[in-house]
Amino acid sequence: MGQHSDKARQALLNAAEELFARHGIDAVSNRSITEHAGTANHSAIAYHFGGRDELIYELLHRHLATMSIRRTELMAELGDEFDLRDIIACRILPFIEQLDSLPVPSWRARFLDQARTVPSVAAVLAEMVIETEASSFEDVGALMRKSIGDVSPEVLRARSGIMGQIVLGVCAEYEARLEDGFAQGTWADVGYFLIDSTVGMISAPVTPRDERFIPPSTPSLV
Repeated sequence: MGQHSDKARQALLNAAEELFARHGIDAVSNRSITEHAGTANHSAIAYHFGGRDELIYELLHRHLATMSIRRTELMAELGDEFDLRDIIACRILPFIEQLDSLPVPSWRARFLDQARTVPSVAAVLAEMVIETEASSFEDVGALMRKSIGDVSPEVLRARSGIMGQIVLGVCAEYEARLEDGFAQGTWADVGYFLIDSTVGMISAPVTPRDERFIPPSTPSLV
């Protein structure tokens, strides 16, 4: 792929991420994306990606490989002495570090927060998590179950899904505050607040009941 073509693809991805983050995925047309990217060719998305679904897929996949590598590095550093907090940090910190590396304003957290509310996009997201992060999730899940043996796998999966939504929501709000100039603290502060909160929810006692509601788990890139 030529340098010009790659720049055009990146411009389209950047434009789509910003517009999706601001207005929601279903509210943004292909034409508005191409115009925001600065091209007069309204078929540019089809030309560079094959279609809108393929553009969204690539946008979801953006930065995923870097996060996965970083997560593997953190898990390798755990050694033999670790606790639940260390394990949770391996899941959350790569996402926080990736957001911190982006210029201000950035749109990544807000885009992902919008994406999880669109059923068709959420289905693609779930497939991506299974395809690219399955081994990592299994490793982290096994370590978490080892650390909190009194919480069933079903409850653990459900709580992890809920926390994934909370992490995205908090990061999206902080990203918006950074853009507006009202953010307090740093991305690192956000990350460790979320680690503390996640540890609290994951390790919370389970109330014994004959019939118990367990919400379905929601795959997340976080």
